[in-house]
Amino acid sequence: MPTFQDEDADAIKALKQPWETETLAQVRTGKVKPTFTTQEPSAIYKQIRRGPLAVNDLGCEGDEHAFEFHGGPEKALLQYSARHYTRWKKELPQSKALFVPGAFGENLVASNANEHNMCIGDVVRIGEVIAQVTGPRQPCYKLNHRFQVPDMSKRAQDLCRTGWFYRILKTGTIQAGDQMTLLERPNPQWTIATIQHYLYRDMRNEEMMRQIVEIRELGMEYRGIFINRLRKQYENQARRLEGAPEKALTIWKDYLLLTKVKETPRIVSLVLRAITPSEVPSPIVTGSHVRVRLNEGLIRPYSVVTGDSNQFCLAVALDEASRGGSRYIHREVQPGDMLQCGPITASFPLSTVADHHVFIAGGIGITAFIAAAQHCERLGYPYHLHYLVRSAEDIALKEYLSGLGSNVTIYDKSSGKVFNAKHTMEQIHEGTHVYCCGSERLQDSVLTVASSLGVSSSRLHFETFKAATSGDPFTADLAGSKTSIEVGEEQTLLDALREAGFDIPSSCEAGNCGTCRVGVKAGKVEHRGSGLMESDKNQAMLSCVSRGLGTVVLDL
Repeated sequence: MPTFQDEDADAIKALKQPWETETLAQVRTGKVKPTFTTQEPSAIYKQIRRGPLAVNDLGCEGDEHAFEFHGGPEKALLQYSARHYTRWKKELPQSKALFVPGAFGENLVASNANEHNMCIGDVVRIGEVIAQVTGPRQPCYKLNHRFQVPDMSKRAQDLCRTGWFYRILKTGTIQAGDQMTLLERPNPQWTIATIQHYLYRDMRNEEMMRQIVEIRELGMEYRGIFINRLRKQYENQARRLEGAPEKALTIWKDYLLLTKVKETPRIVSLVLRAITPSEVPSPIVTGSHVRVRLNEGLIRPYSVVTGDSNQFCLAVALDEASRGGSRYIHREVQPGDMLQCGPITASFPLSTVADHHVFIAGGIGITAFIAAAQHCERLGYPYHLHYLVRSAEDIALKEYLSGLGSNVTIYDKSSGKVFNAKHTMEQIHEGTHVYCCGSERLQDSVLTVASSLGVSSSRLHFETFKAATSGDPFTADLAGSKTSIEVGEEQTLLDALREAGFDIPSSCEAGNCGTCRVGVKAGKVEHRGSGLMESDKNQAMLSCVSRGLGTVVLDL
């Protein structure tokens, strides 16, 4: 675990440079809402506020706190140094995309002021407001969830990158662009970092604790901690840093890459085993996906071929237009490497009313149906798997296909064996459901034939393994927080919302499952993917693939 003492000398020197004035870059507020996988109430996701914002004794107008002790007159405003984000990105590249201004739940975003040049009791003018520093933010386990790092709260604490609180001496308004100016410094020897040293490291130095409790401007919470320690009563810091067992971070688990096999010239299979296996592993159900953390904060979802939550197989095709994920897996990842994976989620399940299942897979689309076919095989459900490849050398996952016997037909285009969608669809009966995963051309062919034969759309299920996500830039106005987000031409709305601090759930990220849907209140949408019913498209969009036209107003 790194600590402040581990910082290099130049970094320490830079942090200690005197601070007297700078420009307020952003003002942020947030509403309490269920967050993270625990659905715990929190207002850590704060949005940018534009224009003058009223500040009273309890903080910014419209800002909320999930628990009373998270706010109050001595914690009216939270400030965080934006310069810390650069270092966090280098130290924790797997969470790089999450380290953006506002991510620590701060109200005030500025760069030069930090824990090493701000002192207890400092009086600062911010626009019309006059505020006084009361003490450091004591990080809690919610930071672990926010940044998807199991010990993030302790890292922030040990590295003195926590931010600090103000009490309000004079109310008024503040806005981005205001000057922040140091007016008074009654305790120049008691920086935020110095107080943290005695809070978290030199915890039994009674001489220093007696001096600290005499600091008139220190917040009552911190004073109470030191008074209790002088009485030999020490707080349980683990509870704050880690939370109760049921609130522990479970979104990412460490997996060891056991094998990497080149299945075809374009496809590799990976077998991963959990470092800390579950006593009762969860089986892989049909249509399962898992999100995998790769380099530089890259996260990509992949279909799970087979296995369980303790050990499972993936297969990844090298995409010629790769944005980094498949290229990294093919060229860099090796057996013995450690990878982090999220929860395994099902987004393409089998129909429960079908009495026969027909699977049509093109190329890497086979990954969507191995588990489904195995499920049918185990339970004795009638099924058939049609697998389309360009040549014999493109057949992947042969060890799993061999167990399906006559229930699988392989179409090798190079040898003249071509899949005939019309012939296949003519063989199905009323109780048959058809599932297709492959290229857009294959899916269009199946859909066209099915329509011509009168096959109900309720019996057709499509999943894409690659979706077009780029397009013209657009603006997303967020009705609930009265802010706007610009979505670039190569950026998805899902990524833009996450960068802005919204905890948007997702699974397949290819437009199939509908997990990432967001409400639309106004504006035109270019709908992509199959995860929305037609009746929903006038009030929602898939944030992973769909795009706004001009400006859309979201129910966020």
